[in-house]
Amino acid sequence: MEKENNSIVEVKKILNRVHTFFLERYKSNNFMSLKVKGLLAQKRTDGLGKGCDQFCADVQGLYSACLEYLEKWMTPMEEFSSFMWMDLSETPDWNDVEACIKHLGEKGVPIDDAKCFDQVTNLKKFTERCNSDGEFNGLQAHQKWTKYFEKAKSIACYSELLMIAQFFFSVPSHNANVEGFLTDAKPVDQGKEPVVC
Repeated sequence: MEKENNSIVEVKKILNRVHTFFLERYKSNNFMSLKVKGLLAQKRTDGLGKGCDQFCADVQGLYSACLEYLEKWMTPMEEFSSFMWMDLSETPDWNDVEACIKHLGEKGVPIDDAKCFDQVTNLKKFTERCNSDGEFNGLQAHQKWTKYFEKAKSIACYSELLMIAQFFFSVPSHNANVEGFLTDAKPVDQGKEPVVC
């Protein structure tokens, strides 16, 4: 998830999968492995029912805490839901692109929707051809877009899509690189002036 070049959509999709995993285990099925269930049954027959009940409550508490933590970090990402089509894992739908254009308009990024519609038509043809290619599907979102822009004949074929991509790929998907830099950074010696580059 913390790949340097992951887009926010790719991170959001990973978090959605993890969230679904926990929901399935916790809310839908109260999952516990058969081995653990067998051990609990044995402990109950040994008269340790109260401890088993506490263990089960702790497991449910863990699932609940994990879900709560994930949801806390996923909520701010909802702002970027209109960009989900930009990972090009499927052929883009105009309604999704239109929602994205509206979002950008609210942010002060004007996109010509008439031009964009024609450009999305070309993008659809490109993704329909490429999505049967396993190698293309294995690429990260920015690599797929690079291939599209390389194939386009002129900027008139992608000017509006380029503006959308420029905005989208400028949004950092996580702060792992910053945290890594801060972890690796050495503290400034209090007696010396810091060097400014």
